[in-house]
Amino acid sequence: MSEAGWSEGRERWELDRRPADVLLIGSQVAFGSVGMNGVLPMLADARVVPLPTIVLANLPHYPRVQAQPMPAQWLGDSIRDLDALGVLDEIDSICTGYFASSDQVEAVADAVQPLLDRRPGLRVQVDPTLGDSDVGLYTDPAVAPALRDRLLKLATGIVPNRFELALLSGADLQQTDAAEAARSLLGPRAQWAVISGGAASGDSTLVDVVVTRDGSEEFEHPLIPTTVKGTGDAFAGALLASLRRGASVTDAVDHAAAAVRDLLA
Repeated sequence: MSEAGWSEGRERWELDRRPADVLLIGSQVAFGSVGMNGVLPMLADARVVPLPTIVLANLPHYPRVQAQPMPAQWLGDSIRDLDALGVLDEIDSICTGYFASSDQVEAVADAVQPLLDRRPGLRVQVDPTLGDSDVGLYTDPAVAPALRDRLLKLATGIVPNRFELALLSGADLQQTDAAEAARSLLGPRAQWAVISGGAASGDSTLVDVVVTRDGSEEFEHPLIPTTVKGTGDAFAGALLASLRRGASVTDAVDHAAAAVRDLLA
């Protein structure tokens, strides 16, 4: 093949400039079903651009783990690069998960804001991946206030578990209504919050709570006992998939819960 022909072929096959549907920002593991590995299978019908905040060989609870957080400037500049290419011109959603540092949150918020200025209707789903009641906090403590002060103000919807809700709101959920705590986190663009995976009395069911500015609604689902990690990521991905298909947030919660049950079964 001539040099001109090779160059033309490289342009055609290596640089796919078709616009994306979803910008996905979160952790990437080589082995494991957490982070973006948990979200992506749920978005199989979407064209997704995955942007890692950290790259890990495997889950941190194994005896050995190699982990490399991405520089905050790299994250922000990567979003700007993708925007300059036109890759983000037609996305309908941005979905964020794990952040390794507050600087990463700041950089992503700075890069996402111009996209929202151009397209105010763009959906931003924030899964504030901070920790859980069984393992505690598993990121830099400074990430929580950065999420609350910057990224939640850009969010259309947020998907905290009860541990993350307490951390972000500063509320004692034993004494404060969880819906009120979630409502306190709704920023100017926010339409809803979904509090995922709370145990009901007797521990035989899980309760997801959908919170809006005007009310709240609880949804009970059968509890499948498991120690598998990544169910929250899969739930967030399935929730977004359903919302993208036009479902209401309440219908999307039912769909997402059923999708996670199917995975566990």
